[in-house]
Amino acid sequence: MTPMVAADPTHRDRRRAGPAPGWHPAPVRPHLSGPPADLVLLNGRIETMDSARPRVEALAAREGRIAAVGTDVEIRPWIGPRTRVVELRGRTVTPGFGDAHAHVTLSGLERLRCDLTDLRGLDRYLEAVATYAAGHPAESWIVGAGWSMTDFPGGIPAAADLDRVVPDRPVFLDSRDGHSVWVNSRALELAGITSTTVDPADGRIERDADGHPIGTLQENAKYLVMPLLPAPDTDQVLEGPMLPRRGVGFGIHAGVHRAGSGLLVGIDLRVGVVLGWLGLGYDGRGSASNQRCGGECR
Repeated sequence: MTPMVAADPTHRDRRRAGPAPGWHPAPVRPHLSGPPADLVLLNGRIETMDSARPRVEALAAREGRIAAVGTDVEIRPWIGPRTRVVELRGRTVTPGFGDAHAHVTLSGLERLRCDLTDLRGLDRYLEAVATYAAGHPAESWIVGAGWSMTDFPGGIPAAADLDRVVPDRPVFLDSRDGHSVWVNSRALELAGITSTTVDPADGRIERDADGHPIGTLQENAKYLVMPLLPAPDTDQVLEGPMLPRRGVGFGIHAGVHRAGSGLLVGIDLRVGVVLGWLGLGYDGRGSASNQRCGGECR
């Protein structure tokens, strides 16, 4: 059937000159080898990462592999009686990302502890630390994370500020980027960090003009204190990875490498159980692959 073009002011020019650039006739039914697709995506913006055809609107997948991409008309013949058809309604589809540095366990544990992630400024941080300490009187250490270096002059918070809200127990707070730690005087005392303590390799103890530790430990200097931290209990280990689950569950990740596994020696088996529950295969060495998506995420 000839398209209706009467309302198009360029209709006469195109009729004389031939089809407009980029116009193609509807394709004939393609030759299909083998059974229909297991999954068909229609009416989307599918990024192919192929420079020759960077974006298509439909995709067919069979036996875990992409069988064809193209227009809706080109892909509809792949639909069989048992094909799962997803109407994308213009939404974007991209290849799965292999996440090579995901702190799945640690980021979850941080949310269960003294979490400063959603706060800004010294006063808000101290209020949260004081509230957490009051609500957890049995915890020997106040452990948390999420403060931002931009909230402190030179990016260096001081132990003296933490001492005002928690003077009697050690406090250990990882920074938002995970490369600096804010501790109070009690933590410095228990770790034996003084003006005579030598900076470790690839680390730095921030000091005042007289050489006394200020309360910020950079990079590997945090490991002067970390061995003293109590190990997370089983409930925390099992619950922690559940909190970042949403990003994994959406099929954003085709694979996940769990960064920071050396910080959690002794609980890999438990983490493996949790990752297995999430639908992620776990190799016991900190890596996981997405076995959960099935036809939905391929």
